[in-house]
This record gives sequence, structure tokens and C-alpha cells, in this order.
Amino acid sequence: MIAHADGGTTDCANLCCLCRRHHRLKTHARHWQYRMTPDGTLTVTTPSGVTRTTRPPGTQLPTHRQLAGAVLPDRDDRPPF
Repeated sequence: MIAHADGGTTDCANLCCLCRRHHRLKTHARHWQYRMTPDGTLTVTTPSGVTRTTRPPGTQLPTHRQLAGAVLPDRDDRPPF
């Protein structure tokens, strides 16, 4: 995502949906950084360096509980590294 003022395109691939508050921070507050990856993961960094990441539905990282219930392959089926 590249801001239009910084030469970014005005198409859907360069779009980021933000609530009113965060849009105002992005547009008017200094030193806030917004980065979006091709899969839609958005990382916001505040001027003090605090970073928060959000992911669109379906791309969330698995929770500890989901990982605990996962069935792992037998040792012989795993890659040799």
C-alpha cells in the first residue's frame, strides 16, 4: 500500500479499509506507518514504535488451542531436516 500522495495508484489493489479514527491518523498524524502485504495483513506502527498487526478473516494465525489439537505426521513422514 502506497499512499496516493506518495505516488500510489488509485485502484483496489492499493486500497486499505480503515475506520474513521485510523484513517485520520494515517492522513493527518505524523510518523504513523501503515504497511499491507499482498495477503491483506496490515501492520500499523505508532510514532513511539508500538506495532499492531491484523489479518483478514481466513488468514489468521492458528491459536495455541488449535495447535495443541493438531495431528502431526509420524516422525518418518517429516522432511529430513
